[in-house]
Amino acid sequence: MDTVLSLRVLAVRNICRKPSRTFALTSLVAVSAAVLFAGFHLSASLRKGIAGMQDRIGADLMVVPEGYGQNQEGVLLSGKPSYFYMDKSVEDTIRAMDGVREVTGQFYLTSLSESCCDFPVQIIGFDPESDFLIKPWVRQYATDGRAFFAGSNVNVKDGCISFFAKKHAVGAKLAKSGTGMDNSVFTDLAGIAEIFEDAKEKGFSFLSDGDAATKTSAIYVRLEDGVKADTAALRIWQAVSGVQVIQQGTFLRTFADKMNSVVFFLWTLAALFLLLTVIALALTFSLTMYERRREFSILRVLGASRSGLSSVILNEAAIIGAVGAACGVFLSALALLPFSFLIAEKLDMPFCVPTVWQLAVFAAAVLLILTGACVLSALHTAVRISRLEIYIEAR
Repeated sequence: MDTVLSLRVLAVRNICRKPSRTFALTSLVAVSAAVLFAGFHLSASLRKGIAGMQDRIGADLMVVPEGYGQNQEGVLLSGKPSYFYMDKSVEDTIRAMDGVREVTGQFYLTSLSESCCDFPVQIIGFDPESDFLIKPWVRQYATDGRAFFAGSNVNVKDGCISFFAKKHAVGAKLAKSGTGMDNSVFTDLAGIAEIFEDAKEKGFSFLSDGDAATKTSAIYVRLEDGVKADTAALRIWQAVSGVQVIQQGTFLRTFADKMNSVVFFLWTLAALFLLLTVIALALTFSLTMYERRREFSILRVLGASRSGLSSVILNEAAIIGAVGAACGVFLSALALLPFSFLIAEKLDMPFCVPTVWQLAVFAAAVLLILTGACVLSALHTAVRISRLEIYIEAR
């Protein structure tokens, strides 16, 4: 008889012989694995989202009309269509200040009726001459210089998007960033004027007058090296009335603090479930050792080695851990991945789902951690079983 093979098969049969106990332990492992996988998934998504927002903002300061800071946050965070305007001359005033390196403005266009478009999006106009935000993304994904660029969540059909029954060629569909910019369409100011004229011909109206030549919605400012953002913000606020200055560091720090709180809660919950799983399995294996002493003593009489007896217990623990972890990861992924947009909306934070390869790494890590934890929980029992006295226990 092949002793090693027989002991492995015995471990499987022992698990199947106690279905209620096996189901309870496997379920506990599955819950722990699900929480741990959710911790990996959500923390990575939040970190990637904040990093994406930092890359896409690309400015030290944002200047918006006074009282519209929250609207600007909605545009950047969720792509929620919004509109607010100030005189374009503010750009020139800020550009002339000491310590300012670059200034560019963006114009937000919002329709009164969603029926005008194939999909509800925020339309953002930028100035190609002064822009330092959109063009760096475009260079990575397009070289033909066309004027319309779509966020990753925007539905592009046959290389085009439609506004007011008119199709516009899309020069690039930008990489996912986990921010509201994924739900936006970008075009130059000439494109804004074209959309506005098409709308008027079709009888649609906008919540703005569409005069991108004299108005702007948000102004992005890059400072010279060594210039403090708070000092520059104060100068702008003093020089220009009716504006609100948002510092990139303060803006992102708010999300970073929220992210750290969420991640801390997730990892604390995952650690508690993992600890509970180890304790429950350790107690279960320890208690069942007494009812199985005769079984293991007979195996020793039949020729099983002490290490062979230990391997039976460890194999049982490994099987329970692997099966439970696999089920937990599957259920967690099934609950999280289809509802990523809803989760991002509820968390009200930048959220970018990891790649398939990253998710595979997380799943493998959870599988290894839970299987290792289960084996560790059975280790003490396995050692005690290997020390059983054969004839005393077999009587």
